[in-house]
Amino acid sequence: MAGETGLRERKRLQTRQALIDAAMRLFAEDGYDQTTVAAIAAAAGVSTKTFFNYFASKDEVLFPHLSGRIDQAVSIIEHRGAGEQMADVLGRAMERMLAGAVREELASGLAPARLPLLMSVPAVQAATLRRYFLAETRLAEALHRAYPEALDLPAAAAVIGSLMGAVLAAALVSLEHGGTAGQVQAAARGAMDIAMQGLRATGRGGRPPAGGRGMRAANPAGPGQRGGDGCGSS
Repeated sequence: MAGETGLRERKRLQTRQALIDAAMRLFAEDGYDQTTVAAIAAAAGVSTKTFFNYFASKDEVLFPHLSGRIDQAVSIIEHRGAGEQMADVLGRAMERMLAGAVREELASGLAPARLPLLMSVPAVQAATLRRYFLAETRLAEALHRAYPEALDLPAAAAVIGSLMGAVLAAALVSLEHGGTAGQVQAAARGAMDIAMQGLRATGRGGRPPAGGRGMRAANPAGPGQRGGDGCGSS
């Protein structure tokens, strides 16, 4: 039984990858807007119905691994250690997502192949914005649930947006300038470090301050004085 389950899973993954490969090839050859779901399915040797067993829409093929990485990051936030500081939890979550992106998108060639579409096709730009907004919202909600006394939901969204925005911007710039997978990874990690330093500097990277909410003043002692909670160390 275990062998049959393993074989089915391998076939499922092979079919999914065949759809991704076919889609990216057709997007490059015929154009994103001109490529239909039926054409992708036919090129992969499956039916249109089978396509929708794997992907909800054409644009999802461009981001086949994003939801899985967000699931992992949310799980890290939800299963944080008792008393674990926010910056440490976010650091682990971002490192996991970065490792996944390197393996699934850079090493596979998906990210470089997607870049020309992202830079020139309005429909892809809109899909990218929507999917990353939804992803960041999921992470912000998880972060707010984890640290409700430190961050309200808009503040949690600002924290997640600053981290993911920095990493994505650095990675895209590196890709656009012909960076190798290693260079893109280094650029993304450097951007993450910068954003994390900013988070710690605001005092939001440490343990939740007693009674603090949202982005209220992190230094209740007043201007020029250091508040009791401080920045927290990691």
